[in-house]
Amino acid sequence: MNGLLRLHDLDDEEDDRRPVSRREEHFAVADIDAGLGRVHVDEAGDLVAVDLDERALRAMNPAALGGHLLAAIERAEQAARTRRIERRKL
Repeated sequence: MNGLLRLHDLDDEEDDRRPVSRREEHFAVADIDAGLGRVHVDEAGDLVAVDLDERALRAMNPAALGGHLLAAIERAEQAARTRRIERRKL
């Protein structure tokens, strides 16, 4: 998998929302600092996937990993909010 891990189905509960296309599901993306990978959120800003670079993870201080992930998730959520606002203006 070229050193990239992908976490899917972060919500184990059944989802009653309408089916969405893969494009809608990954509405906004943010890079994780230190080259660790990317996080993906849907239009509502909910986390839907995390891509992690195995090589970068091996070199990463485990104590800093959580902070990097949270910061990336917050950036992705903000990007989703911004995109929703921009869509309304159209």
